[in-house]
Amino acid sequence: MKKGITVYSWLWLVGLISVMSCNKDKRTEFFELNHFVDFEIQPGLNTFDTHFFVISPLESVYDIKLADSGKTPADVFAIEAKDATLSSTFNDVNLEFIERISIYIFDPFDPSDKIEFFYFDPTPIRNSNSWRLFPGITDISDWIDSDFFGIEVRLNFREVSPSAIPMRLEFDIRVMGE
Repeated sequence: MKKGITVYSWLWLVGLISVMSCNKDKRTEFFELNHFVDFEIQPGLNTFDTHFFVISPLESVYDIKLADSGKTPADVFAIEAKDATLSSTFNDVNLEFIERISIYIFDPFDPSDKIEFFYFDPTPIRNSNSWRLFPGITDISDWIDSDFFGIEVRLNFREVSPSAIPMRLEFDIRVMGE
């Protein structure tokens, strides 16, 4: 015996409407900029402070890649963070002692002009020799479009840093057009 529209029919209908109403990103990725920076975590850093590692200046290859792609600055809609990984240089150290990671990009000629563009907060409590970071949603065109930029790595620890650890931050930036 049928009793009109069932709960499952309603759920299916709501799901279909949700999928149909999604606004997919119709922008095009023109090209990717790949970078890495190295720094060292000193032994015995405490759990109370935020520890800053500043790498500056880094040369931007944006203009070269833009010219190689045949695009002009007017074609570019946004420059965004895409993917990043923080790891020990030799992938031999357990990074479980790191609790919070924030990566900022800044103007090396005006260090107060900065914005977070990758993060991981909090990191899970498990053995890992690398952390894949979440990209921020901000447009970082102002920093990448200039000739030089800087990177600031901010780390908070859940345990005292165990030893001197050479670290590497690898990050990719995507240049988007409409």
